[in-house]
Amino acid sequence: MTEKFNASDFYCDRQGPWPQPSPTHPWGESPSVLHLPLREKFDWWTFVGSRYLATLGLTPYYFLKGLFQPGLKEVSDSRFEWFLNETMLSKFLTDKLDDIDKNIFKEVLKDTKKNWYIVDLEAVKVVNTFKGLHCSGSKTLLYKIDSHPNHEGGERYIVHSIYIDKTNIIFYPKDGEAWELAKYFVLQGGALCSTLVTHPIQHFPNDSINAIVKTALPKNHLLYRLLYPHLRFTLQLENAVLNYKSSLLQEKWWMVYAPYPGGPDGLRELLVEGFKGIKGNASYPPFSFPMKEPNFETKYGIYLRTYYKVISNFVGKIIKYIPEDEIWTKRWANYVNKNVKDFPNGDAIFKNDNLHKAVTSFLFTITVGHSVDHYNYGALDKREIPLRLRQAPPTKETKLKKRSKLCNPIDLMKYYLADSLFFSPSTVTSLIDTEYNFLEKGQRKAVQEFKEDLINAEKELLKKGIKYMPLKEIAASVQF
Repeated sequence: MTEKFNASDFYCDRQGPWPQPSPTHPWGESPSVLHLPLREKFDWWTFVGSRYLATLGLTPYYFLKGLFQPGLKEVSDSRFEWFLNETMLSKFLTDKLDDIDKNIFKEVLKDTKKNWYIVDLEAVKVVNTFKGLHCSGSKTLLYKIDSHPNHEGGERYIVHSIYIDKTNIIFYPKDGEAWELAKYFVLQGGALCSTLVTHPIQHFPNDSINAIVKTALPKNHLLYRLLYPHLRFTLQLENAVLNYKSSLLQEKWWMVYAPYPGGPDGLRELLVEGFKGIKGNASYPPFSFPMKEPNFETKYGIYLRTYYKVISNFVGKIIKYIPEDEIWTKRWANYVNKNVKDFPNGDAIFKNDNLHKAVTSFLFTITVGHSVDHYNYGALDKREIPLRLRQAPPTKETKLKKRSKLCNPIDLMKYYLADSLFFSPSTVTSLIDTEYNFLEKGQRKAVQEFKEDLINAEKELLKKGIKYMPLKEIAASVQF
C-alpha cells in the first residue's frame, strides 16, 4: 500500500475515535474512548440501549420473584466445589501461592504430597459496604487430583479449607454452620471479582485497539477488513458503563438494577485492581496484553483453548497476505503500543509471529472469551452466588441465619435485573454469521473454512462432555 490516501479513505475521514486517559481514574484504569461518532451512538441505542429500557419494565416481576422465593439456596460442598472447578470462577485457580498465602496456610502446606492450589478473592477488601450488607476477602485452598470418577476433561480440584479475611480464621467442612456461611462469602467474592476485577480486562484495554483500527487504518487495508466486523457496538457500550450517571457502577438509591453491596468508590477500585494489579499478590498481576492462549487446566480452559486455536488458524490464513514490514500495520502497532501495555510496537509486530499472536488474542478476547464469561455467569443461580449478604463474616461460633434472611427481596430484584440487563448475554451479531469484505479468493475461502472449523470445534467439545455457550450465540463483538 502507498501513502496516497485521502481523508475519505478512512473511517469518519480520519477524525474518528481515539483513546485518551480515563476521566475517572487516569492513572488507575486503561485509556477510555469518549468522543464517538454519532453513527456509533445511534447504532448502539437502536440495537442495544433500547433493550435496556424495555427490560426495566420487568422490575415488578423480579421484585415478586424475590418476594416469593426469598433468600439464598443451600450450597452443598460438592456444589461449591463445582463452582470453583467448572464455571468461570475456575479462572481464579492457581498454584502460585504468594508469601501471604503460605503464611496463612503454613500448617496445611506441610503436607507436601498434595499439589496445592488457591482461589484468592482478596480483591474485594476495597469494597465499602452499605449499612446492613457485608463482604470479605477470602482465600480457598484446594488440591489437585489426577482423576475423578464423575469428571470428563480437565483437571479436578478438591476444596480443603477457606480463610476469611475479616475474621482472620481458617474454616473447614467440620465447622458446620460457620463453614456454610464461609462458602457464601467465597461465592460472593467470586461474583464481585468476576464482574468487576477480571472480566473488565476483556472490555476496556481493548477499546484502544478498537478505536485505533477504525481511525488509523485505511478502510481497504486487509487488517481493517478483518477486524472491523468485530468492532460494532463496543465503544458506546463501554462509554455508558464507565461514564454514564445511570451506570450500575454508580449505585444510586433509585437504581433498581444496581446489585452491588457498596458504592461507586469501592467498585471503581475493583476495576483499578484488575488493571493495575495488587502489589504482592500473585493472583492479581498488572494487566499485560496476552500474546498466548488461555493456560488454565479446567474444562473451562479446554473450551476456551479449543476456540482460540480455531481463531488462530483463521487469522494466520488472512494476515499472510500482509507484506512484512508493511507501513500501515507498523504505524497501527505503534499507536496501540502507546495505549495498551505490552502490545508489540511497529518494530516488533512482524517479528516472532507477533502480528499473528496479537490479532488472534484480540479477536478471541472480544468474541469467544468475552461472550462465554457472560453466558456462564448469567446461567448461574443467583440464589447460590450472591452479590449481597446480610450476615457478618463468620467466626467459629457463628450460627447461620435462616437462608431466607441472607438476602431480601430488593437485593434479589436488583440482582435479577442486573443479570437480565448486563450479565446475561443478548447477542445481536454472532461470530458464526460474521461477514468480511475480503477481495481475494483465498481470503474468502479462509472465511468459509473458519466457519466450518468453528462448527467442528463445537462438535468435538460436545463429544468430550464440555458444554458452555452454544456457538450460534457467541457474539461477534463486545456488545453486552
